Amino acid sequence: IRAALLVMIYISSVCTEDSEVCTRCNCYKKALIQSLYTVNCVNENLHYAFPDPGHWPDYSFESDTRMAVNFDWNMIKHLNKFPSIPGIVSLSLRYNHMTSLEEGAFMDLVNLKALDLSYNELTVEGIQADVFRGRYSSEHYEPLGIVILNLGNNNIHSLTAHSFEHLPNLKELRLDYNPLSVIDSTILTALESPVSLEILDLAYTGISDIPQGFVDLPSIRHKLKQLYLNGNKFTEVPQTLAALGDSLEKLNLNDNPIQELHEDSFRGLLMLREVNISAMSQLQRIGPSTFSHLKNLEILQCSYNTKLSEIDEEAFTYQQGGQIPLKQLHIMSNNLHYLSENLVPWESMTVIDVQNNPWRCDCNLEWFVTKLAPILENSSPDFLTQIHCSEPLQLSGMSILAFRDPDNVHLLCDSGLRTHGKHHFTRVYLSLLSVSIIALLSITLGFMAFYFIRQRTNRAVDFSVFKISNIRYVKMFNTRT
Repeated sequence: IRAALLVMIYISSVCTEDSEVCTRCNCYKKALIQSLYTVNCVNENLHYAFPDPGHWPDYSFESDTRMAVNFDWNMIKHLNKFPSIPGIVSLSLRYNHMTSLEEGAFMDLVNLKALDLSYNELTVEGIQADVFRGRYSSEHYEPLGIVILNLGNNNIHSLTAHSFEHLPNLKELRLDYNPLSVIDSTILTALESPVSLEILDLAYTGISDIPQGFVDLPSIRHKLKQLYLNGNKFTEVPQTLAALGDSLEKLNLNDNPIQELHEDSFRGLLMLREVNISAMSQLQRIGPSTFSHLKNLEILQCSYNTKLSEIDEEAFTYQQGGQIPLKQLHIMSNNLHYLSENLVPWESMTVIDVQNNPWRCDCNLEWFVTKLAPILENSSPDFLTQIHCSEPLQLSGMSILAFRDPDNVHLLCDSGLRTHGKHHFTRVYLSLLSVSIIALLSITLGFMAFYFIRQRTNRAVDFSVFKISNIRYVKMFNTRT
């Protein structure tokens, strides 16, 4: 019965409507959701997006229909105006080598909410304001209802002042991987048009500064929740971001040439819940109270920083003595040798990843064995497999799992090396050294015993077997021949 039901659901999910769109592409109706359809035209070598209403199935025009349409990986270099298809709510046109769009291309897609034009060859001329124009008349104007617009991975050097004037409902705008270089006055004017931007992606755009005018925009101030600045040229966290402190919840600064983070780096960003500071090739140190202002911080992504060798033990500490309510700490593949036991409340964490760091397994890291390892074994045992010692040389390459038996293995600090005084650490190295000495003594004693036994055996040989008879000495004369 179950198999028959699955077959019936599958059959009902396939749209068999006879139309050019569904002949060239794959049209599906989502099983058990009667009004939700998918039109998949990916990689069909199309040069157009079916501009004739007759190309589309009848259900496209029904008021309760919702369609996700995908034209990725085709050859639609110029996009013509779409016919009136109220069913389309999501439209993707990625990877089409697109350079231009007809004015009012989406005017009649009155229910369109998400538009993806990324990975094309669009320039500022290709996204003039009229491209996104909605329906209008002398009595009434209906702007497009687009909420999500992705223009990433194009060739957009700047924007016009009116680029988004027909998109007042825009909440998410992605401009990543475009050669903007600077947030100039025209870009600021263009960003004024949406009423409330919540997500803005400026990753890999070549910028090095966030001007005050940006954070003062009515569409940004008190409204922006996620900001992506990764892959740019920032040498420090822009101080102007403090103006977004009452709204910004996620900040991505990955892959920027920042060398040090300190107490003032995130000052004022009170609402941040997630910070991404990974793949920073120049980052060396995270100082005290760096995150002390982030009292809502839950996730820190700080991995693949090849020069990061220090995270101060008070990096997460409030000035009043409290700690950040951190839930996830990702610090894998850095250059860390030591980590303080008092850095964060380890027991309350849900994710801890400290793998692939060159840990110095001395007395200052004993708590890894006694405290951290049991926590990881219970919560995420996979994160234990790549925690290895790099120093001292005798322990290089040894897994932290080898030290789990506190009665057999202990870690030692040389005199004067207990630099993090709160840690009581004395045993693994000493135990291994003792075993080595005992083994060496055993081998030496064994050789000595063997030698003495051999000597004694030689002295006990019975020489009587070599009986010596009287020897007659005969005088020999030389003869001549």
